Amino acid sequence: MRPTGIVCVLLLLVGPSIAFAQATSDEPVYGRRQTFAAFFDYSNDSSHIVLGRSPDRKFTDLGFQYEYRVLGRRHYVWKYAGEFRPLIVESDLTSSAVVTFTSPPPMTTFAVPAAATLSCRDGTTGYSVVDPNTGILYSETVETSCGRRWTYMEGLSPLGSRINVFPHSRWQPTASVLAGFLLSAKRIPVDTAGSFNFMFEFGAGLEYFRTPSQSMRVEYQVQHFSNASTADSNPGVDNGLFKLTYTFGR
Repeated sequence: MRPTGIVCVLLLLVGPSIAFAQATSDEPVYGRRQTFAAFFDYSNDSSHIVLGRSPDRKFTDLGFQYEYRVLGRRHYVWKYAGEFRPLIVESDLTSSAVVTFTSPPPMTTFAVPAAATLSCRDGTTGYSVVDPNTGILYSETVETSCGRRWTYMEGLSPLGSRINVFPHSRWQPTASVLAGFLLSAKRIPVDTAGSFNFMFEFGAGLEYFRTPSQSMRVEYQVQHFSNASTADSNPGVDNGLFKLTYTFGR
């Protein structure tokens, strides 16, 4: 056999092995070493999911995320993840009232200013009692009105991790967990709680890679925040967040 023929045979035998080794190396096709991202979160309601006891809270934010690949394997990629959320708004229920003393005369009225509360129901309630010593009737009506108060916050989550599976596919299931804290301009979720809250969230979703350096993620995250009993009350809030993320990196 001629030398050129031997070379051709060797290439046919070795070529596929080289290609397979490259495809299964620790450098996944769709697994960037560093990832930068911008994301949007929204939740229209809150309920008791993990630890929170505050219902009907709304939550939305814009933020940025950084990820660094710690480990890359054929079937999964594991990353460090951290988030900064400079723009967060959270909506709490508020309750205000108008109290009218109808007896004994003269009739007087005063207003109770709105305050963030755990729950609220619109309506009018009447109370009356007779003093057994004097026989005087004391009566009043309380008209309660419910509303909402939006509070500005910022958040930082320096502790986090993310895992993607099937890193050689454009479509990759993904899951993450994050922990950090929130700072708010007012006390949340009620006026007897605090303006500093600890936060953690976890969830899963799907990531689509347009190119090896750009992708989109859609996730559902469960988020909890509370003040860990560092304030007078600690009802906590659990939100189910829908999260949309655009990522790029290298």
